[in-house]
Amino acid sequence: MTLNGGGGSPPEPPAMRPKRRLTGSGNGTPPAKRSGGRMARTGEVLNLIRLGKVETVTELAKTMGLARSTVNERLDILQQIGLLTTDGETSPGRGRPASLLAFNAAAGVTLVAQVGMSGTMLAITDLDAEILWRTQVQFDVARGPEALIELICTVFKDALAELDLSAGHVYGVGLGLPGDVEIATAPASNRSGGSREWVNFHFAERLSQSFHAPSFVDRDVNLMAIGEHRTGWRDANVLVSLKVGTVVACGLVINHNVVRGATGMVGEIGHTKMAGVDLPCPCGSRGCLNTIAGGPALAAALVEQGYEAHTARDVADLANAGIVPAGQAVREAGRHVGEVMASVINLLNPDVVTVWGYLVDTGDQFLVGMQESIYKSALPSSARASVITRARLGDDAGLRGAALAVIEDALAPEAIDELVATADAG
Repeated sequence: MTLNGGGGSPPEPPAMRPKRRLTGSGNGTPPAKRSGGRMARTGEVLNLIRLGKVETVTELAKTMGLARSTVNERLDILQQIGLLTTDGETSPGRGRPASLLAFNAAAGVTLVAQVGMSGTMLAITDLDAEILWRTQVQFDVARGPEALIELICTVFKDALAELDLSAGHVYGVGLGLPGDVEIATAPASNRSGGSREWVNFHFAERLSQSFHAPSFVDRDVNLMAIGEHRTGWRDANVLVSLKVGTVVACGLVINHNVVRGATGMVGEIGHTKMAGVDLPCPCGSRGCLNTIAGGPALAAALVEQGYEAHTARDVADLANAGIVPAGQAVREAGRHVGEVMASVINLLNPDVVTVWGYLVDTGDQFLVGMQESIYKSALPSSARASVITRARLGDDAGLRGAALAVIEDALAPEAIDELVATADAG
């Protein structure tokens, strides 16, 4: 494990950190609303400053319709907690220069992890979701969720000690997991009880108990969608975040909110039935997109041609090495995915489609193949309106998304009002 170069010195512990209610969220559902008591609207003050909408006491008082003395009272307690600082003064002009208020992203950290079929990434971020520390570990999902939790907790506790941070610095934990059908694609996964064991495991509760902080657990594609939307496409009303790897799946953000569906299965486009395809899929059906465009399917086809390949990463490596059949397989996979995405575009009319995965890291072959099918099959006006591009955050999309999910919960106005009310009562 190594320090990320941008980490700097660890933040000082907050001057006051009341014990917060643990809000485990096993399916990504936001916790219930919280009240603020006598110091209500303190969270609103912080939110306006954190989002860059105001910078001075005068602007806050005018925006919120409050007296300066009332605003100052709330600013004082936010500074005591460590979430607020000053950052210089306004430009000289008439009257006395005003201090510029700034959110203190160094007041705490988030612990985030993204579990993949070919590696698990872990990171520690500040409260702006900037990565301070990261590592990658190998984890076989066949070992089961209990082994995963033990690994994550051990790595994070060692990392906090390495960075000289205490548990009091942790504002929350975010965890992105593959879909249960994706877990079922692991050849040895049945040894651990299959995907059912993962679905029934209390990840959020265990993480909250280990780090005494709220936790947020969601599908990896949902967290990728949050990361892409918040950092690069905040103005997009509809964003589709597509993952092409072991399986094909996507996350969906509409009007700034992740859409998960009745059973949390939104985005499982890899199980769309393809015309003329009858190959068996781990979901129990036949002819799914995953059976011709997922990493294992592409690897198996290359093995039949005499190449060594097992995963989407192997296929990408062969394509990048100039192996023509691998490049052709990647482009053809893009075409198949594009056939399905054409229907998605017709249905949702998205502003943006971001694409992430090993297959996308093979020059333009996958995206070109995907665009060919989209422009051929989608309604032209919808296709032209959609920006189709690589994920801006790359491998960090899921980590940054997990951190942002934690931060948006932990620093929501209602959460800050509760924190302040607890401190005020103490």
